[in-house]
This record gives sequence, C-alpha cells and structure tokens, in this order.
Amino acid sequence: MFNSFAIKTTLNKISVLLSVVFLLTACGYHLRGAIELPEALQKMYVRGASAELSDAIKQAFRSTSGELVNNAADAGMILNVINEEYHRRTVSISASGYSNEYELIYRLVFDLIDQQGNELVSAQIIEVSQVYFNEQSSDTVLSKENEEKVLRKELYIKAVRSVIERARAELKKSLQ
Repeated sequence: MFNSFAIKTTLNKISVLLSVVFLLTACGYHLRGAIELPEALQKMYVRGASAELSDAIKQAFRSTSGELVNNAADAGMILNVINEEYHRRTVSISASGYSNEYELIYRLVFDLIDQQGNELVSAQIIEVSQVYFNEQSSDTVLSKENEEKVLRKELYIKAVRSVIERARAELKKSLQ
C-alpha cells in the first residue's frame, strides 16, 4: 500500500513539473538576456564606440547567434557611434553636506547603416539613467564605487538593447 502511494505521489509531482515546463514554453518565456536577432543583425560592425560600449555589445551578442565582425564589408549592419556621454549627477545631499543619491546618465547618439550603405536610422539618441543611494561613510566608500561600476555596465547594456530594438523595428518597417 505504501509503495503505490509513493508511486502516485511521484507521478503527480512529475506531471505537475511537466505541466509547468509546457506552460512556460507555450507563453513565450525566454531566458533573461536572450535576444533574437533578425538576419541583417546577425553580423554587426561597430564604428567609433568606447571600450565600455564595445564590451556591452560583445556581451549582448554572446547570448545570441550573432557575431561582431572586424570588417564593415562582412557586416549585415553597421553601428556608427556619433557621440557617447556619461554623467554622474548629485540628486540629494545629506545634512552633513555629503551626497546621498547620484543619478548616472548615459547618452548615445548613433546611425545604423545597412549592408548596401543606406542609412536605416539617422542620428538617433538613446538616453538611459539610474539613480542609486550613496550614503557616504568611511566603511562604504569602496563598496559604493563598485556599485557604481556595476550600474554603469548595466546602463551600457540597456543602451545596446535599445539599439537592437530600434534596428529590429527599422528592419521590420523596411520589409513592409
């Protein structure tokens, strides 16, 4: 009797687990960070980007089937970076005069050029920002500096995702 109960319980657990897996795949669930690239974006050449932006693009392409190429002639799409700006702005100050909060702002101006040399997107601006609490004390200075570095990387990744989404939208428009 105990064996049949254990078998039924195990089968119930397995059926619930399989149901959850099927539901997740049916609803369009994707792993975090996964990006689907259209064929024209499978090979991209980047011109004029900072080291931080280049690293963020490489990281984004690692989770896709796309690749960054070293030659514009081999690319399906060229990302031409016109300007990049990174700022840190004080948002609030404590009673003792130290900064409590900072706003990190990253601004990217770019063009997207297709394989034939046509501009798909001309002088587009992407601006992403993040506010973080920065209580100043002798114990937290190093950890807050590391926190800002992590947040800065996240800003670059958000900007790259926005560039890819704009490129995807323009490609979809041009096919219609």
